[in-house]
Amino acid sequence: MDNVSSRRIRILAVVLVVGVGFAAASCHRILSTRIATIEKNLIKYDGKTITVYGKVKERIDLPTLKCYVLDDGTGTIGVVTRKALPRVGDTVHTKGRVNSSFKIGRRALIAVVEPEPPVQPRPKLPPPPGKLPS
Repeated sequence: MDNVSSRRIRILAVVLVVGVGFAAASCHRILSTRIATIEKNLIKYDGKTITVYGKVKERIDLPTLKCYVLDDGTGTIGVVTRKALPRVGDTVHTKGRVNSSFKIGRRALIAVVEPEPPVQPRPKLPPPPGKLPS
């Protein structure tokens, strides 16, 4: 191969790597459901599992409730979680079930409820000395 061909291949490889990087970085945004779409089609989305992506605007950290408000530029939605809360200003994506709790007039309170984290099984302890296993 001559110098020109190998240089073109290297340039093409760099462009390809950068393009894949940009595609991967925007993947969450592309594959997520817009909050305005959920609000407009609440009957369709209520009870369904979806992915949302946006910036954290508020957070509530109480002993019995952990949630944050996510804004994707089209609307805001509450996210109920058992995980560590993201900081205000963080950009996050999350997956959960849409839950329309109740309506006040024409306004529905809508939340995304993240699934429970998996429970780690407790390790089996060996029998105490002098006891035979059954």
